[in-house]
Amino acid sequence: MEVNNNNLAKLHKVFKEHGKIIIGVDFDDTVFPLDPECASMCKAVRLLLQECKVYSILCLYTVADTQSLEYKKEIMSLWGIPVDYVNESPVKLGDGSKPYFNILLDDKAGLYETYLLLQKFNNQL
Repeated sequence: MEVNNNNLAKLHKVFKEHGKIIIGVDFDDTVFPLDPECASMCKAVRLLLQECKVYSILCLYTVADTQSLEYKKEIMSLWGIPVDYVNESPVKLGDGSKPYFNILLDDKAGLYETYLLLQKFNNQL
């Protein structure tokens, strides 16, 4: 599968301007496999996020009650990918209600394609 070079160029532009990129990441079936069929992809995403952490702001965006959010945040830390924000993003545009990321890893939003894009970006740094 080919990576969209326009999206890759956008990531490079943001990184060049700010020295970091903002990564939004879902939890269930993106980094934590609820469905056993997702296990290998979740592991690959976790490994990539570990590599990207040094140049990214990581935003965990997931549905959960307060206790579950703390659990998910702790699990991410144990995996070596501590999150910077939970259910919010560092950039507030407009009224601030829309999450802002430079890239979003989510099993319901083209996870494989965005994984490949982030992997290629990471390999080019």
